[in-house]
Amino acid sequence: MNYLVDTNAWIGFLEGRTSFSPAIRAIMLYENWACTISIASIWEAAIKVGLGKLLLAYDLEKDLPRILEENGFSILSVELEDAAGVKDLPPHHGDPFDRIQIVQARRRGLKILSHDSLLDRYDIERIG
Repeated sequence: MNYLVDTNAWIGFLEGRTSFSPAIRAIMLYENWACTISIASIWEAAIKVGLGKLLLAYDLEKDLPRILEENGFSILSVELEDAAGVKDLPPHHGDPFDRIQIVQARRRGLKILSHDSLLDRYDIERIG
């Protein structure tokens, strides 16, 4: 199975937080070869870091690529079809980063690792 990892999940995992789902942690530990992180998710984290709403122990630009590679995670680019596909989503969720990830997961048949139960309103499989 292949997974798209939501922002809070990969940040929590890399920081060693225990506050998120044991199921997500297990998948990220043991099935990391199948875990993908959207570039949109990294963009979301960068915005939060820039605004001072998120503090990370590593630099997103300098350190994150190496950290992701060491943990077996791949990065998923946003394609034109992903961006344009957002227009067809019902307005269940207002977060643009989550919306693009929903489209990415749908187009690629990925399950989403996220604690956000609003994602359940879409026809994707969420593990939380």
